[in-house]
Amino acid sequence: MRVVILGAGGCFGQNLAMYLKNHDLMGIGRSQVKQEPYSLGFDWDYRTYHLIAQFEEAWGAIQGFKPDVIVNFAAHAGLVPQSWIYPKEFYTTNLFLPVNIAQRMDCKYVHIGSSEVYGSNVFPVTEDAPIKCSSPYAVSKAAADLHLMTLKDERITIVRPSNCYCPGQSLHRLIPRAVLAALTGKKMPLQGNPSKSYLHADDLSAAIELLINEHTPGIFNVGADHPSSIHKIVEEIASQFEMWTGDIAEITEGRANEDACFWIDSTKIKQMGWKPTIELRQGMNEMAEWGKKYKDQLVNMSTDYLMMP
Repeated sequence: MRVVILGAGGCFGQNLAMYLKNHDLMGIGRSQVKQEPYSLGFDWDYRTYHLIAQFEEAWGAIQGFKPDVIVNFAAHAGLVPQSWIYPKEFYTTNLFLPVNIAQRMDCKYVHIGSSEVYGSNVFPVTEDAPIKCSSPYAVSKAAADLHLMTLKDERITIVRPSNCYCPGQSLHRLIPRAVLAALTGKKMPLQGNPSKSYLHADDLSAAIELLINEHTPGIFNVGADHPSSIHKIVEEIASQFEMWTGDIAEITEGRANEDACFWIDSTKIKQMGWKPTIELRQGMNEMAEWGKKYKDQLVNMSTDYLMMP
């Protein structure tokens, strides 16, 4: 199988490449290959194109590769609150890139959406739940999904994952930042206490592989069975270092209009044979071990997220 992964410079695109390493792969991302704490030393056919500014060049490379499937992780999603400041940039990447792909593709297309389109819920919601966006980021992802759905193209599959994590994730994210705080002894700000469903990227990659092999169109939620509060997540990381939450985090107030709980029902894909296999504590142990392995490099890296158009 020949697979093109877009947004391959991010940890989840790279994780899928590592998961599918026995297939013929090509990745496209806007950034150069990152340092080893992020690239994990994985060597593959990764090419650098800006998928908005250099779409024609990137599409030429895709056509030359002749993929059986395109998996698109490419999106502005670094910090959701920034979508209020840069809505145009979020819409351009998150909506118009999928529109361009759908117009040109001649193979199966797996679009990575977001469970944030459902908004906050106190119970697990299915793919038929109403759209309840609470940020321009969520609107941009929902708009792309709605456009792709109206095409009624049997080659298109939309995946709506819960919050994911894996080794190599950027340090501005909750779990890697908690690992860094434990490594350095410098407390991180812990803002509010929303609950989210955290899924290891290996389980997301397994779901994507299943959907590719089954050639199944439609929308599929892919998430953990139960949500965890961010305080619980940080507590789990702290315990991996024999520390307490208060040793690595300074609790602050949550941001205005923050969603209280993201929780999705993944029954639809479970009926196809998928299920999450990596328990939260096992996943947190893996993240802690990643931090310990790359401690010397990570402690000198910034936790800031730089918004790039």
